[in-house]
Amino acid sequence: MPGIRQSDRAFGLMFAAVFAVIAGVGWLAFDARLYWVMAAAGLFLVTALAVPWVLLPLNRLWAVFARRLGGLNNYVVLGLFFYVFIVPAGLILRLLGRDPMCRGFDSKAPTYWAPVTRRTDAETLRDMF
Repeated sequence: MPGIRQSDRAFGLMFAAVFAVIAGVGWLAFDARLYWVMAAAGLFLVTALAVPWVLLPLNRLWAVFARRLGGLNNYVVLGLFFYVFIVPAGLILRLLGRDPMCRGFDSKAPTYWAPVTRRTDAETLRDMF
């Protein structure tokens, strides 16, 4: 599935910035001189400014990797959100005996429709969304 890919120059500048940040964090936080990371940042910077078309294969490879990583990340993030927030909230509500959706079964009830208790007129229905 084709997607929007950033320009080769923007790709090179982004990677130069990422490598520069990694080198800066390594130097400031860990007092480590990461010369190969600084060299990679410089190489990406010079290439992006001088001959950005050279970065086309890396840009396409990165786009494929990012698309697959994004697809996997969707499932991981949504799964974590569901199991960390939704399931515990549902269990707590169930333990407390709350049923905000009124899902209880009543065989004697003629209908499950709930009466509308709010005021409805032309003023309240004019701009519903």
